[in-house]
Amino acid sequence: MGKNERFTGLNTDLERLSTRIETYLQENGFEVAFSKDTSAPPTWFFIQARKVSALRTVAGARRSTDIAVKGTPENFEVSIGTGEWGKNLVTSAPLFIVPVVGIGVTLAKLYTAKKFEDNLWKFIRDQARFLADSGRVSTARVAAAEAEVDSRSYNCDYVEGYPGWDSQVEGGKIVLYRQRGGKNRIAFKAPDQREISIPAGEISEARIISRKKGLHEDDLMIQITCKDQSGKAVKPVFNLNDDIIRGVLAGIDELAGEDRVLRSFEQMSVTTEVKYCTSCGAQMSKDARFCPSCGQKQA
Repeated sequence: MGKNERFTGLNTDLERLSTRIETYLQENGFEVAFSKDTSAPPTWFFIQARKVSALRTVAGARRSTDIAVKGTPENFEVSIGTGEWGKNLVTSAPLFIVPVVGIGVTLAKLYTAKKFEDNLWKFIRDQARFLADSGRVSTARVAAAEAEVDSRSYNCDYVEGYPGWDSQVEGGKIVLYRQRGGKNRIAFKAPDQREISIPAGEISEARIISRKKGLHEDDLMIQITCKDQSGKAVKPVFNLNDDIIRGVLAGIDELAGEDRVLRSFEQMSVTTEVKYCTSCGAQMSKDARFCPSCGQKQA
């Protein structure tokens, strides 16, 4: 495994692309770590993944799939290769373990190495283009993005399954709102101006389903499992054009994942110094002499 590909002229937000890659890897059964530079906006991201398995050998535990995203929104390169878990290509930047976000899609599968790489590249290419014109291209826009909401809307054929609404609402738009600080949300705006607003942090699952009978038989739809205003679990269904449905689903996963990761990191001490076991790659305190996971003595 080892390949590079350059993308030009897309104006793709590299942070959003990297976030979607992280989520995709988690959905395919990988433990994920990441790092990025501190510029605004960042010009490189490093994503590391290893297969989660109770039967993992020590050697297997240390092997990783390494993805690097480098450049600017208009001209960036993505590379995929193999490495050693817990070791960053840029040693000055720490690796952070990404907490499992709990969002899943029905298309997630376990692949052979070659099949997995092919599917990962297809996903990256699709999302790089789906996020076209999302890149931040100036310092002024970066500053504005800290306070303002970034939104993207997509036409809906219909929505159904939300309490208090008609059995099926024809038309309207689904809008993905992305805002820093854990305030991401999904909204559906009906033609008569009524609106459903779902905080991304309340979404426990998003997946593609297919209607098997009745009106619009065989349509692909996104089903979201979330909580309504009363705290009850509901499963509204959004029907979109098949050409964009996987991109919209990746966007929903991105928003929900960002909010959950943010909350997880808020509970962690960002000042805690860590290191990784030289045998199994487990994270531990920098002062630890033995790995709490495998018991291996550390140098």
